[in-house]
Amino acid sequence: MGDVLVAYDGSEGSRKALEKAESMLKEGDQLVAVYVLPTKEIDGFAYFDYELTREKAQEALNDVVEELKSRDVDAIGIFREGDVAEEIIKIAADIQCDMIVIGSKGLSKVGTFTLGSVAEKVARHSNRMVLIVR
Repeated sequence: MGDVLVAYDGSEGSRKALEKAESMLKEGDQLVAVYVLPTKEIDGFAYFDYELTREKAQEALNDVVEELKSRDVDAIGIFREGDVAEEIIKIAADIQCDMIVIGSKGLSKVGTFTLGSVAEKVARHSNRMVLIVR
């Protein structure tokens, strides 16, 4: 398979994507869990403690990487802030991963489900193979 980037945000969709990616790994492959904290307002909602959100996001990423390592998965985590789809695409290109695995739904800034706009943008604009998991 090769190295696999998984878009992770702690949502059920990202957990499913993580499970699928892990099941596809072969010996010598690396799983790169990427958590991108969005910095754009969504429908005017920017009313939250950004520092607390950043802290929780980094903690969630660290926890999932440790969980993977406890199962002998070669895993690393990358945390970024910005436009979620754009950052995933940039990271995938930078690390030259073989595949991006992403859930069809994830969490928005306000903790509600988005309807796949990130997955769609990644699939349309990345030059990497993209697997969207339902």
